[in-house]
Amino acid sequence: MGDRYYSWANNCEVHLLTEDQEDFADPADDEDFLKKNGQLKYEVNVQLDNYVDHAIMVQDQIISFMKEGTVHQPEIFEMVMKGYNIDTSDFQINTQETMRFHEPNKNM
Repeated sequence: MGDRYYSWANNCEVHLLTEDQEDFADPADDEDFLKKNGQLKYEVNVQLDNYVDHAIMVQDQIISFMKEGTVHQPEIFEMVMKGYNIDTSDFQINTQETMRFHEPNKNM
């Protein structure tokens, strides 16, 4: 009771899959999975090399984002799915994978 569990993944370990979910999108920048209103065109899947779920390291996990949902910040979501790093101090999209990698953070 009262325990907190954190789940996180690094953007540089996100690998976008193609619409048929058979291959990695190569290059990921060519994938177009968002409509203009922020809704997904199809169920978007990514493979995470490593991520932590409830303090347990999970490797090579496929995560799905449902088509029925709405993305409230589509520009940021799109860049994260394509593996870009987002500088949260001013939300500038940066392509350097290690820019904030060693900076401590905590989600509340």
